[in-house]
Amino acid sequence: MRVNIAIVGSYGSGRTTLARALAERTGLPVAYGSAMADPIGAEGKPVHDWTPGELVQLTARRYGERLLAEAAHPGGFISDGSILHEPVYAKTRLAAGSYPLGTDLSAYSRSPATAAYEDVCDHIGLLAAAHAAGAYGLYLHLPAEFPLKDAEPPVSEAFRAISETLLLDALRALGARPRTLRGTVGERVDQALSLLSGLSGSDELSTAGAGR
Repeated sequence: MRVNIAIVGSYGSGRTTLARALAERTGLPVAYGSAMADPIGAEGKPVHDWTPGELVQLTARRYGERLLAEAAHPGGFISDGSILHEPVYAKTRLAAGSYPLGTDLSAYSRSPATAAYEDVCDHIGLLAAAHAAGAYGLYLHLPAEFPLKDAEPPVSEAFRAISETLLLDALRALGARPRTLRGTVGERVDQALSLLSGLSGSDELSTAGAGR
């Protein structure tokens, strides 16, 4: 099987769990960016205390990491997330903060203190979109079906809703058709395998284009 799969969804939607489970069933390697941890120079700081500059640094760092991780698997891979995720995360954080109360991003006034950083992340997002347009053959979308389990979650439910909207908007702008998977991990794996079987019609699947 030769296909590049991007598992997309907001924080806590189960991307990593599904990526690992699907890798076991398909034999495809998983392409990761670094874990959502402190960026260089901000060790020990909680994610919600990062400065705008540190957010931009994280976005650029993980953009490069994903490019390298995906390029290392020319025979196909499963991406835990996609190259679109970090710009979307940074955009949501800069525009609405870690714990917004509402889910309508347009209701938040743009802060002059973070506007320039937001512009930088938006332009990194354009680079990410250009890469994503030919990088993935199938987008598997995991909705936020379950509440956050973290004792002190780094984001709120409203943050998850805003970032998911931005992510799906970015995919629609690419002309992509993410396939939504629901249920338990086993049910999601079965749905994914069924999609792969239906799209391929054989043992071979192109590395890009099936997600559109």
